[in-house]
Amino acid sequence: MDAFIARQPIFDKSMNIYGYELLYRQSGNNYFTGIDDDQATAELIYNAFLVMGLQDLTDGANAFINFSKELIDSDVPFLLPKQNIVVEVLEREKVTPATVDACKRIKAMGYRLALDDFVFNQDNLPLIEMADIIKIEFPAVSRYDQNSLIQRYRTNVKFLAEKIETREEYIQASEMGYDLFQGYFFSKPSIVRSKEVAMLNTNLFSILEELNSPEPSYEIIATIIERDLGLSYKLLKLANSVYIGARSKIKSIPHALSYIGINEMYQWISLMMLKDMQNVENAELIKQSLIRGKLMELLASELYPNGENSEFYFTGIFSSIEVLLNSQIEQVLKGLPLSINVKNALLGKDNEQRRLLNFVLNWEKAHWEKIADQYPMKNEFMKLYLETLKWAKKLNY
Repeated sequence: MDAFIARQPIFDKSMNIYGYELLYRQSGNNYFTGIDDDQATAELIYNAFLVMGLQDLTDGANAFINFSKELIDSDVPFLLPKQNIVVEVLEREKVTPATVDACKRIKAMGYRLALDDFVFNQDNLPLIEMADIIKIEFPAVSRYDQNSLIQRYRTNVKFLAEKIETREEYIQASEMGYDLFQGYFFSKPSIVRSKEVAMLNTNLFSILEELNSPEPSYEIIATIIERDLGLSYKLLKLANSVYIGARSKIKSIPHALSYIGINEMYQWISLMMLKDMQNVENAELIKQSLIRGKLMELLASELYPNGENSEFYFTGIFSSIEVLLNSQIEQVLKGLPLSINVKNALLGKDNEQRRLLNFVLNWEKAHWEKIADQYPMKNEFMKLYLETLKWAKKLNY
């Protein structure tokens, strides 16, 4: 499968490369195809770090990556190497307190922040105070407004003139005090194309299952990855581009895992699954399935403290898998490395996992008469449900 990214250079006043803006592309046609911002950013990160390698894309220069206001309020930005990344905040929607708080977290973690397609208003003031770079669409904003902004904030902020298309515009922008420049006058976005090595989805499921165990094993995860050429390639790309860079090279899967860590591996695997399975039509069903699985896991930890909670988790998240894959459940289960308890529950056979799944399904449908006396933990239920929602938000589904 082919993977595509467009990159457009950003120059400083001496016409040296300051960085590249990385842009989502679905094909070799050099235009944006209009999928939602969250999915575009997820696929861009996936292709940049797991298929192509950031070093190869930018030659060590800064990489500017757009984040929607939804995605910026997640843990995804923190997966990326702060020394090479400029986090761009899209200015398509009104700035909210949640956006301001998310930007504060990003700055506190040492990342640089750019405001994209910036238009000044009072709501943007908190973001200006945190910004490292402000990008202004040069032809679209009045020269008076641009001059006012630059004179007021240039001491603490670099200004980048976007969409410079003529020599006259470049000269004007330079004389006004802009530090950085981007546009067709210098270079159109160029398409970078790479072949994605095929990856077996069952291996993703196996890794996710191990990551959800009480004591995840690097050795087991490494064994799963090593038997999958595509996944091995992606992991080594990820470790070398994000966690090590040019200082040294990682050549073994166990060595790579020791740098990435269990928690961040979970995030990357989730991102891969998001790319593989999610589309506009099924996004809400995927979110509901994840919430269902986590809620079942938390309920099971209270009901069966000595049991295997991951079996309840997987029963929940795969409870709609046949709908997502448009296939018979019996056929789907043949390709999934799930325990016999989980498979029996998904097939509708009576066991602890199936009974708890039925309880959650009836609760979702407000069939109160069917669940009235099933589990004696009504006071704990809403607490666990709210905890589940917070968990799902962190995964950005």
